[in-house]
Order: sequence, then C-alpha cells, then structure tokens
Amino acid sequence: MYKITAISFVFAVFMISTSPLIFAESDQDKLSFASSLEETLGHFWALEQNLDEKNAELALVHATHPVAELYDSMKPILQASDPTLDSEVQTILMNLGQKATTTVSRDQAQQAIDDAKEIISIARQTVVGDYLSNSVDTKLLLMKILLQTSIAEYHEAVSDGVIGEMAEFQDGSAFVWRSQQIFDEIKSDVDSHIADEIEESYELLWDAYDNRADPEDVEVLANRVIHELDEIKDEKLSFASSLEETLGHFWALEQNLDEKNAELALVHATHPVAELYDSMKPILQASDPTLDSEVQTILMNLGQKATTTVSRDQAQQAIDDAKEIISIARQTVVGDYLSNSVDTKLLLMKILLQTSIAEYHEAVSDGVIGEMAEFQDGSAFVWRSQQIFDEIKSDLPEHEVEETEELYTGLWDAYDNRADPADVETIAGGIVHEIDEILGLEDEDADLIAYVDTIKSLLTQAKTEYANGNTDLALSLATKAYLDNFEFLEAPLVQVGQQELMEEVETSMRIELRDMIKNGAPSSEVNQKIDAIISDMDVVQVSVPEFGTVAMMVLAVAIISIVVVTSKTRIIPKF
Repeated sequence: MYKITAISFVFAVFMISTSPLIFAESDQDKLSFASSLEETLGHFWALEQNLDEKNAELALVHATHPVAELYDSMKPILQASDPTLDSEVQTILMNLGQKATTTVSRDQAQQAIDDAKEIISIARQTVVGDYLSNSVDTKLLLMKILLQTSIAEYHEAVSDGVIGEMAEFQDGSAFVWRSQQIFDEIKSDVDSHIADEIEESYELLWDAYDNRADPEDVEVLANRVIHELDEIKDEKLSFASSLEETLGHFWALEQNLDEKNAELALVHATHPVAELYDSMKPILQASDPTLDSEVQTILMNLGQKATTTVSRDQAQQAIDDAKEIISIARQTVVGDYLSNSVDTKLLLMKILLQTSIAEYHEAVSDGVIGEMAEFQDGSAFVWRSQQIFDEIKSDLPEHEVEETEELYTGLWDAYDNRADPADVETIAGGIVHEIDEILGLEDEDADLIAYVDTIKSLLTQAKTEYANGNTDLALSLATKAYLDNFEFLEAPLVQVGQQELMEEVETSMRIELRDMIKNGAPSSEVNQKIDAIISDMDVVQVSVPEFGTVAMMVLAVAIISIVVVTSKTRIIPKF
C-alpha cells in the first residue's frame, strides 16, 4: 500500500523542485493539508463506485483509507485551528466504514458520504481558507500532487497488463479523477490551446488505465499533464515579467520627461506596445478580450499623450492611466496570490536583472555609452527589480537583505561609472545568485575544487595589476574571486564544520582586501593580505574533498552578495 509517508515525500518533492516556486513557506502546511483533503475526496469517489458495484470489500477499503492513511497527517493542523472541528472530522471519518457499506441502502450510504464531504469542505475553509483554496495556482499544485501520487499507485498495482493490487489501482484511478475534477474548475482561466492539450492527455491517460498499460507508459502520460500544468505557470510568469518591464519603461519615460528629452521619452513610451504587447496579447485575449483591447489602446496612445508637447501633469496622467491598466491586467491574468508571492517576486527580480545585463552589454563599450536607449532600458530594469526587492525585503533573511542592498549600491555605481559590461554582469549576477540562494535553487554541476583554483588565479592576477597601478582592475579581480567563486564554497564549508574558516576567509576577501585596494594601501600590504588568503584557500582545498555528497546536496548555494567597484551611494543613474 502506498502509505502516507510516501505521499508526504511526493508533496515535499513538488514544493522543492517545481519551477517556478510560488508558495510561501508559511503556506506549505496548508497546502499539504489541502492535498490530503483532495486524496480523501478521491477515496470517496472510489467508495461510491464500489457501492454501485456492490463490492463490499473494496468499498470498505476506500471508506477506511482516509482515517487510516490521511487523518494522522491532518490532525496537528486541525487541532491547532479548531479542536472541536478536529474531533468532528475524526468521528465522521472513523464512522464512515460502518455507515457507507453495502449492508445499508444506497441512499443511506450516500448520506454518510455526503456528510463526510461536508466536513471536508468545512475543514478546507477553516484551515486552508477561501483565498488559498480558490487560487488557480493552488489548484495546479494539487493536481500535480494527485497525478504524481497516482503514478506511484499504478506502479504498485499493475504488472504485465494484469492488476495485481486492485485497491492501489483504484487509488490511482481516484487521484487521476480528482485531478481532472480540479482542472474542470479552472480550465476557463487557462489558455484554450493548453486546455485542449490537457484534456487530450487525460483521455489518453484514461485509455491507458482501461488497457492496463505498462506503468512506464502511464507515468509518461501523467507527466505529460504535469508538464502542461507547468506551462500554465510559466505563461503567467512570462506575462508578469512583461508587465514588470513595462513598468520599468514607464519609469524611464518619467525621467526623460523631467529632463525634457523628447526623443528618449518617445522611445520608452512606445517600447511597451512595440516590444512587449505582442507577447502579452494571447494570454490577455484568452483571459478577457475587452481588457486586451483596453491595454492595447492605452499603450498605443501613450506615445501621443505622454510627451514633452503637453504639460508634465497631462503626461503624468497618461502614464498613471497606463499603470492602472497594467495593474488590472496583472490581477486578471496573474492573480492576487501569485502576484503577491515572495517567490514570484524574487523570480521577477531575477528576470529583470538578467535582461538588464543584456541591455548593458549592448549599450556600453570602453566606458562610453553607445546606445543610450539600451542603457536606459538596463537602468530601468535594475530600478524595477530594486522596487520589487523593497516590497519583500522585510520577509527575507536579514543577512541576505544587507548584502543585496550593498550589491545594488555597487550596481548603481557601476552604471554611473560606465563600468565594463563584464563587471556589471558580475554585480547583477551576484544579486541573481543571492535570489537563487533564498529560493533554494541549486547548481548540481558545481565543481567546488575549480572554485578554489580560480580564486587563487584571480588573486594572483590582482597582485600583479595592483603593483602595476591598475587599481580598478585589481579591485575587479578581487571582487570576482569572492563573488563568482568563494560564495559557492561557503555553504559546503559550513556543512563540513568549517564555519570559522569560512567566516575568516569571507571577511578577508569581501572586506579587508577590497578596502585595502580602494584605499590605496602599499603594494607590500596588499600582497601580504593576498598571500594570506591564498594560504587559507590551501586549507579550504584540503576540506573540499570531504564535501562528498554534501556538495551534491548543498551545491552552489547561490552567491551571497557583496558590493563591487566603489562605495558611493546612489539610487538613480543620470540619463
């Protein structure tokens, strides 16, 4: 029998491995509870089928499974939410095996099942709440958990085209059925093409069940549905990222209007409709054709309404109207829950920063801005990412917040100084890696020993460049040694009991060495500090082979950020 421990493992895997991650840690108990409720409803369906078939043995199995396999996982959160409700749930589920049987009339059995369904509904409302329960994103996740659990049940049940374990076969069927019921509740909110593909996949999956197909084939078909569910979330995230870039353009438009730069104001007024709207149109059309028309009209007219030929107040009103329609589009397509998720906002920050890197590479060469529009695009996307960060930083670990703020300071300094694109990429990449750490994303291909070798090489080069008077290059090399390399070693070092060594090296590289370079310390002192760090890296290298599977589990725990280039304070770059 596929026990609750395995079901809990499936839930944990989904919460860790699905992309994008969309649920706050504080909601995970509620989501786990909700998944148990969905499986319970699946058992009720299987119970009804067996009662109709007058199969007393299997009816009893599905009448008792909820209390035997699922209730224990639900009890703690029920107790914490409402002890009286917990007692009612337990009593109703425990009595179902006596009340919903073939020994009573079908109507009497159905009444017992309906009573159980009602208490499940009350438990959902009490523990999970209407907001989370009605979220499309919640329902997508619950569908995935049900389908993944159904795969495991089918593997237990069928071999060589024969059902060896009928109870498990019916469990798998019940969980597929319940996932499809949830899909029917949300398919009107899904792109019609994706919805058609999902419905086709369900038909094939049911055919596979009817034909007692090989478990591997059933797994492929169930995973096909899961993949299509991921596409729905990816589509929403892509739409949300287009909205964020649009808001960045609005900010750049406002800056250029203040500077009375008509040419660049027009660029940013027209970029949203020229470069972003086409990617948003299909999902807007699927969600609300009228809203799609409004978004298109407002964005198309922005170039005529928000210009230097009208008063600044009139231009701002046009921009504010555009911001309002973007807000409505976000609420309609992305939804409140996904939009307000900290994880979603971190992912949007990441996309904006990665796009800003590409824009900066196009814009700047040899310390000169060659493409001002692209430079402002990069600036706007960094700005918007920082605005999102400010919305969520109170929900993030304090240490990561401090280092991310330092990184943003360094990134704006790099923009002000028209730094080399590689340096801007390093700093923006540092924030991206910090986001990855918060999200728990991992790089399974990380070569920890290679980081040690790279650090030694970069610091050796920094010594040479500093001695030759190339202070900026030496600072850049020292920063890369820390930001692009040592940060990948920090978590693995802690895992093998080298917390003190990790902190000592971090302080030496991140603060002391860089301060010495920025403050123009004598070469002899800089060389001595670098030699000491390289000596510490020899100790780190001895520790690295001990990481073993820890390295594969912890892996590249993203980059904990550090300020780069200079320590000047700046928020908005000059245009």
